[in-house]
Amino acid sequence: MILGRPVAMKKVGLYMLDTDAQQAAMTLARMQVLHPVDDQQKNREMDQLPAGVYYDIFNSLRNHYAKLGGVPQSVVAVEDSTAIVTLPELQLMDVQLKHLWTIVSALDEQLRHQHEEFSTREQLAKSLQKFISLDLDLSRFRRPGRFLKIIVGTVPSANFAQLQRALTLAEFMIESFFAGEGIQHVVVIGSSLQQRDVQDLLKSADFREIDIPAEFSGNPSRLQSDLNVQISQVNLSIQRLIKKRTQLLTDIGPILHRAQDLLVRAQPYASLGSVLKGSGGLVYLQGWVPAKQQEHVEHELQRSLKYPFYVQFSEPQISEYNRVPSLLEHSWILKPFQNLVHNYGIPGYAEFDPTLLFSVSYILMFGMMFGDVGHGAFIAISSLFLWKRFKAISIVAVLAGLSSILFGFVYGSLFGYEDVIQPLWMSPMHDPQTILLLALAWGACFLVTANLLAITNFVSTGQHAQALYSAKGLAGLLFYVAALYAGYQFMMQHEFGLIELALLVLPMAVMIVHEWRHTTAGLFERILVVFIQSLEQVISSVSGTLSFLRVAAFTLNHIALAAAVFSIASMMGTTGHWVTVVLGNLFIIVLEGAIVAIQCLRLEYYEGFSRFFSGTGRAFEPLKLGSHSQPTLK
Repeated sequence: MILGRPVAMKKVGLYMLDTDAQQAAMTLARMQVLHPVDDQQKNREMDQLPAGVYYDIFNSLRNHYAKLGGVPQSVVAVEDSTAIVTLPELQLMDVQLKHLWTIVSALDEQLRHQHEEFSTREQLAKSLQKFISLDLDLSRFRRPGRFLKIIVGTVPSANFAQLQRALTLAEFMIESFFAGEGIQHVVVIGSSLQQRDVQDLLKSADFREIDIPAEFSGNPSRLQSDLNVQISQVNLSIQRLIKKRTQLLTDIGPILHRAQDLLVRAQPYASLGSVLKGSGGLVYLQGWVPAKQQEHVEHELQRSLKYPFYVQFSEPQISEYNRVPSLLEHSWILKPFQNLVHNYGIPGYAEFDPTLLFSVSYILMFGMMFGDVGHGAFIAISSLFLWKRFKAISIVAVLAGLSSILFGFVYGSLFGYEDVIQPLWMSPMHDPQTILLLALAWGACFLVTANLLAITNFVSTGQHAQALYSAKGLAGLLFYVAALYAGYQFMMQHEFGLIELALLVLPMAVMIVHEWRHTTAGLFERILVVFIQSLEQVISSVSGTLSFLRVAAFTLNHIALAAAVFSIASMMGTTGHWVTVVLGNLFIIVLEGAIVAIQCLRLEYYEGFSRFFSGTGRAFEPLKLGSHSQPTLK
C-alpha cells in the first residue's frame, strides 16, 4: 500500500466454462481476494445468470436452516472442505429441512395455542380473586331479574360512604366485596322498578359496571378450584410440547450440521447469482483484486480449474475510480482509528487515507487539551482493564493517556498541582497568551495540511482545474496563507499595505473566475452564487482557524477546574480536604476527559475531514467462505 493510499487494485475479468465456475468461486473465496462486481456496460451478449437458480435454492435452504435454529450470518467455514456442492444436493437438503420445519412449525403452533390458553386461564383466575368472597352463583349477575336488579361494579373508595347513604335512602343496598388501590368492588341490589331512579346516583359517584365473564358460572370458590386444575393441565401440556420440540431439534442436529456444511461450501457460487454472466456454456466473472495478488490468483486458478480459461488484469481508469473498492491495511494499533475514520466515511480509491494522520493529530490534541501527568496515568492504567472486552477503546484511551502524561511534563502539572514538578517548557496558567498563540499556530498548520491533502486528492483523480483554481485547491491555499500573513502584519507589525492586499486579492480573483466559469445559471443568480462562495471562503478561513482556540480554551479550563477543586478543598478539614481533592480529580478525569475526547473528534471531522475527505469510497468486500451476505453490485 502506498503511504496514505488504499491498496492498489486491478480489475480482473475471468472467462471460463460454466462447469468450472463453482470451482473458481470456491478457489477465490478461500483466497479472499476477489471483490465481485457487475459491469452492465460490457459483455451484453452474455446476459444469462447461470448461478441464479442455484442462489434461489441456496437462499431457501438458508432460510429453513435459520428457522430451525441455525444462524446463517455466523456460519463457520469447515476446515479443509473443498468439495463442490451440486444443485441436486442443495435441493435435497432444502426438501429435508422444509419437511422438518413443517413438523417443528406445527409444534410451535400448538405451543402458541397452549400459551394463549394458559394466559387466558391465568387472567380469569386473577379476575376471579376479586369475587372470591361472594358465596353465590356468579351467573346470576348476567341474568336480568324480573323484580330484583343486581349490578356489579367499581366505585372510588372516597365516594363509597356517600353513595351507600344515598342508595339506602333510595331503598337500594350496596355491599363491598373487594377493595384495592383506592377502588371498591361492590354489589348494588334493589328493585328493578326503581333502577332508573339510581342511575344518576351511580353516575355521580363514578360507578363503573363490570361485565361478568361467561366462564364465571357457579360459586367463586369452586370456579377457582376448577381454574387451578385447568391451569395445571395446560402447563403440563406446554412442558410436554417443549420437551418434544427440544428432543426433535436434538435428533435433527446432525442434519443441521450437514446443512451448515453445505451452506458454507455453496455460498461462494450462490453469492454470484446476479454477478456471474454467461451464454452457451461460457461464463464471465468480473471483479477487483489487490494488484499484489495477481500472480497468486493466476497460479491458483491454473491449479484448481479443470478446463482452459482466460483471465485478464487491467489497471483501473480514472473514470472508474469511484467504483474501485478501497482496501485499507493498518497495524492493530491503528485499527481503532480506522474505525473512527469510517464513522465519517470510507476513503475513495484515489483519496488520501487519513487514518495515520488522524491518529497522530487526535492523540496530540488530546494531550495538549488535557495535559496532566496524574490524570494521563490514571486514564492509561485504568484503560488496560478494558483490554479484553473493549480492545479498540482501550488502545485509544491508553495512547490518549500517554499523550496527556507527556504534555503534563511539558506543562508541569500533576493531578492539578502546578508546583510539584518543574515544567519542561512552560505552564499555561502562568503564560496563557503563549498557549493561545500556539493553538492558533496549530490550527493554521492543521488547515494548511488539509488543503494540501485536498489538492493531492484532486490531482490523483484527474481534477486538475479544481486542484489549481478552486477554494480547496492551490488558489484557496494561497488565499489562506496570504490571510495568515496579512493578519500577522496587521496584529504584530500594525501594517496592511498594497502587498498584503494584492496577496489576498489575486488568489480570490482566481477562485471567483473559476467559480464563475463553472456556474451555469442566469446573470443575477451567477453573481449571487459567486458572491456567496467567496464570502464563505473568507468566513471559513477565519472561523476554521479560530475554532482551534478551543485547544487553548480546554487547556486553561483544565487548570481552572483543578483550581476550583483546590479552592473548595481549602475550606474543608484535613479529611474533607483530601476527599474533595480525590473526588474532584475523578470528576475532572471523567467529565472533562470525555468532553475533550469529543472536541478533538469534532475538530478532526469538521475542520479536517470536511476540507479534503469525501468519505464516499466503497469498502472492499471479498468473496469468502462462511459469509452469507451478497456482494454489493457496483
